[in-house]
Amino acid sequence: MEIIKLEDKESFKPDSKSVVQLIDEDYLQLNMICLEAGQEVPYHNANSNVSLMVVRGEGELELAGEKERLEPGKIYRVPFKIRMRIVNDTDNRLSFLVFKTPNPKEMI
Repeated sequence: MEIIKLEDKESFKPDSKSVVQLIDEDYLQLNMICLEAGQEVPYHNANSNVSLMVVRGEGELELAGEKERLEPGKIYRVPFKIRMRIVNDTDNRLSFLVFKTPNPKEMI
């Protein structure tokens, strides 16, 4: 059995987002994104079916122009190819898990 302690994997950079790869298998890619206050994941199109889950903090998720509050205790489903952006608009750190199924390298 493998146990991944998320707290030990968090990695924050002072000048840019941090992406920590946790799992990279054919049918699952799991990353943790860590954002300091004011940092963001810029606009991009989802390259797989994506689910997001907050580990620490809060932020703003924008999907195709609609904004939603990112907060613990919820799972946010993001359809393939949808335009998205995530911003840490607070004074605290934000970390969240990004589940991609299947792994983007498997998408056609």
